[in-house]
Amino acid sequence: MKTGIQVSSFKPVLTNEAQVKNAFAQMKAMGCQYVQLQWIDPSVPIELIAACLKETGIQAVSVQDFYEVVRQNRQYYVDLNAQTGGKWMCVSRIPDRLKSREGLSAYVQELRALQRELDPYGQKLCYHAVSADFAPLDGIDPVAYLLDAMPELSICADLYHINKVGLDMQQWIRRYAGRVCMVHFKDAQTANGTEQLVPAGQGDINWTGVVSACAQAGVEYAFVEQERWTRDPFVCLKEALDWLDDQLKACA
Repeated sequence: MKTGIQVSSFKPVLTNEAQVKNAFAQMKAMGCQYVQLQWIDPSVPIELIAACLKETGIQAVSVQDFYEVVRQNRQYYVDLNAQTGGKWMCVSRIPDRLKSREGLSAYVQELRALQRELDPYGQKLCYHAVSADFAPLDGIDPVAYLLDAMPELSICADLYHINKVGLDMQQWIRRYAGRVCMVHFKDAQTANGTEQLVPAGQGDINWTGVVSACAQAGVEYAFVEQERWTRDPFVCLKEALDWLDDQLKACA
């Protein structure tokens, strides 16, 4: 399993060209080899992002954003993925307009239509569920419905969200073994009723056996992620990446 960083972690410092160059330089210094691209300000030219990847030797494997954002800006995301060498187009969330049994059926059709648009570019669709997606609709689990209806759909499993809704992370990964192409490791601490994201491995989530389950299920990529921080974000993500690499070595 290859480890890396979900670039969404640095959103507040990805607003212009100079910040993007600095972010990739810092990720290289951290030993990062793989990234998933998200939330780089669209004013930053795709060509510059691609140049940063080439200069640092970091490999992008996917782009990600909310489904509705991707749907409304298809060509930008297709071009970003194509020019940075990504294989997966990762979309997240079930849109509010489709939160019904009939809506889920329509969502399946929309996702299949999007995959057909991606086919000429050699890109593969991937779905990332958030905690709100798991809320029952008409007595069914919406995420299970989508994944069962589309066995061809790849999965980006955000373990933070899976754990947040009370599901067993290991069991969930094993259930969809062979389809989970990447996972997100994100952690949090709750104090006085307030949740604060912290580097993976430093929060309240019990990660025992999870990295091993991912490796056994054939997950190819594992990304650390932390979109909110109270310290230097690059220090936080370096600590998380080091923790994940240590976990992987321990279960090898």
